[in-house]
Amino acid sequence: MRESYEQLKSKKGLRVLVSRTDKIGDVILTLPLINEIKRLLPGSRITFLISRRLENLIEGYKDLDEIVYAEDFEGNTLTDLLRERKFDIAFSVFPRFELARYFSKAGIPIRAGTGYRWYSFLFNRRIKEHRKHSVKHESDYNLNLLKFLTEDISYEKKFYFSYTSSEYDEVKKILSGSGFDIESNFLIIHPGSKGSAYDLPVEKMRELSRKISGEFSDYNIVITGSKQERELADKFVETGKNIFNAAGLIGLRQLMILIDKSKLFISNSTGPIHIAGALNKNIAGFYPNSAPMNPERWRPLSDNAVIITPESGDDMSTIDTGSVMEKVRSMLVRDSLIR
Repeated sequence: MRESYEQLKSKKGLRVLVSRTDKIGDVILTLPLINEIKRLLPGSRITFLISRRLENLIEGYKDLDEIVYAEDFEGNTLTDLLRERKFDIAFSVFPRFELARYFSKAGIPIRAGTGYRWYSFLFNRRIKEHRKHSVKHESDYNLNLLKFLTEDISYEKKFYFSYTSSEYDEVKKILSGSGFDIESNFLIIHPGSKGSAYDLPVEKMRELSRKISGEFSDYNIVITGSKQERELADKFVETGKNIFNAAGLIGLRQLMILIDKSKLFISNSTGPIHIAGALNKNIAGFYPNSAPMNPERWRPLSDNAVIITPESGDDMSTIDTGSVMEKVRSMLVRDSLIR
């Protein structure tokens, strides 16, 4: 007999597993689900199964009791862990056959996931919703996994990123050692991408960097990225005098701190734009129009985000940097008035 929502809600020490083992942005957009689970099931203990590529970005995050990294386990060792923890509910937010099989093999009583995969029989709470059509935001699709519990779901998305003064001082020290003052007025351009969507061409992004550098000489521009993107970032340093290459100098959590101190974040649709969204920063984001890459599904969740798309289709080279500059100018002028 299925336990009702009221029965589950009244349980103390209910063990809940949330699985999302893909990229940075995907995991960030799953965080509202974790907070909503805690609201709906206040006595629960939540474990988040993610990839190590997230490093320590969400350690200590509100309502999150434990983080488990998928790369630390192989096959039966993960099944053993699941059995040991005695989970009551598992949410497969990013469904994978192997994980769905482990959850079933471990005997987790309630297993929630999509109803449209060939292996959906492994889930006993199936949500029949096609994400590929991208008519909703990814965070809403994630929250809809709670519909088997109740219709009383809050779609208000709040994020709870925080850091200590010592963490801030460490980032300041790293960057000052390379000649950049984090306490200056600065904006970030993040030109790289992991290929999850179509990008604004690099030359267009460099043209935008050149225009911003020329018009806003009182702002520094920080180029961020991975170690592998440092050569790409160097191409942006050439576009102005007030441009600093931070690619590869800081880790993911340190990038979060840098973004939090910035005045504006400029990027294609890639993981760090969702960090900026969670921090409610000024954002200029470049997106194609077509599903499943469109902003309807993947826009950053900031009240201050401006999304730029081609007038039609997905040819990102048709985006005019002059019109982008109007939007950038508006945000930076507003920032200078607030200061």
